[in-house]
Amino acid sequence: MPRRAIDKGVSKERLARAFNVNLSSINRRVNLLQGICPKAVELLQDQQFPPDVTRILRKMKAARQIEAVELMIASNTLTSAYADALYKATPPEQRTDYTPPAREKPTGDPLEQIVKLEREMSQVQTKYKDAEQSYGSELLNLVVARGFLAKLLENEAIQEFIGGAQPEILAHFQMIVNAATIEEEIALQSGDDLLDAAE
Repeated sequence: MPRRAIDKGVSKERLARAFNVNLSSINRRVNLLQGICPKAVELLQDQQFPPDVTRILRKMKAARQIEAVELMIASNTLTSAYADALYKATPPEQRTDYTPPAREKPTGDPLEQIVKLEREMSQVQTKYKDAEQSYGSELLNLVVARGFLAKLLENEAIQEFIGGAQPEILAHFQMIVNAATIEEEIALQSGDDLLDAAE
């Protein structure tokens, strides 16, 4: 109400005399909703609340102000203690005093960093070449081991013995045999697709 009167041209001193209060009280009331987002002001306009509620709401960003006001209205508790509790429960990034952590500046000489990157790249390339050279022999060992396991598991007596003594090992053996079978199926299907495409 004081804000509307001031907007219409009534002086603050005249309002203070009319309401029999001091000027600072009028200033507080006029600035009561300053810094509060319009949606929160709209929610608060028909509510009675102590002035400290808006002081606390100003410490929150607009979306959190609306959320806090809605919570206070829903619980019918528009008190500064409840507003303060909501402020304390507000995540730091939804507070107005929040400053995001500064990103670390790269330290050291850029040329030094480039040399370091080149060194790391050469190490990766060396490891890749080593893996590429050993790939063939490791794949051959894997195929032979898979064939041996498949043959071993074809024997029901052996399968029952391993299953009774070490069921988890039997499960791993079957998983290896089945995984290799799936890979063969995929290879066969992709080969069939290539033949179909060639025709």
